[in-house]
Amino acid sequence: MDQVVADAKELCYRVAPAELSGSPLYIVPQTSLPPMLGAYTVCYGYTSPSLDMHLHHTLADWKGDRGPVIVLGNLNIERDFPERTYNKMLGTTLHELAHVLERPSLFKPRPYNQQLIRAEAIRIAEAVSKDEEGDGSTPPWTTHEARFMRIAYHLCFRAQGLGYDIEPAEVYSPERYGMSPAMEYAETLKAESRALVAASFRQICSQPISPSFKAIYQRDQRRWLNAHPERQRNQDEFDITT
Repeated sequence: MDQVVADAKELCYRVAPAELSGSPLYIVPQTSLPPMLGAYTVCYGYTSPSLDMHLHHTLADWKGDRGPVIVLGNLNIERDFPERTYNKMLGTTLHELAHVLERPSLFKPRPYNQQLIRAEAIRIAEAVSKDEEGDGSTPPWTTHEARFMRIAYHLCFRAQGLGYDIEPAEVYSPERYGMSPAMEYAETLKAESRALVAASFRQICSQPISPSFKAIYQRDQRRWLNAHPERQRNQDEFDITT
């Protein structure tokens, strides 16, 4: 697992050099976490803006410098992806890196309050340990909206360009949530991913998204919203580019 973590960290620095240069990045498998702090996660991976403050005492390479943390649910990945465990580990790393890059900053600047941080850490660990299907009333794109998907598939294309064997669905699989397949979304971003391979992700997200990507995304939204009229939204997500 140590080699997987090292490879995953190297991959992140290679696909997002503008954002990660000069910053530590912490990647930790669930098997390195204590029971109360994420060892029993049901997720393939997760991250949070203050996760370094929550888990710093479990990070082998922690030297006191703040930075983003990615937890890999290695046991869950090994169980569900026995044929492509390594590929899914790297794909999940890119998935969580996309969440990191869509934040205003790599981590949340804040003072350290031991009591508050401890309570937060336990609360997050409890949340990622619950396998909740929900009641079907939450839109399938919640927390994985167009901005996230764009970043995720750009990261995937960059990794493929560097020779990594990672499929778009191993980074994010919208079909799991009733949306169009990952490959269909990813194909619409190929041209811009080639053109913007050296751009920062802030630069990428400041530009208009591919019309074909937007068409698929809005089609998926309309299909879900037509089936759930009580959840019709008044805002157009594509008005938000920051």
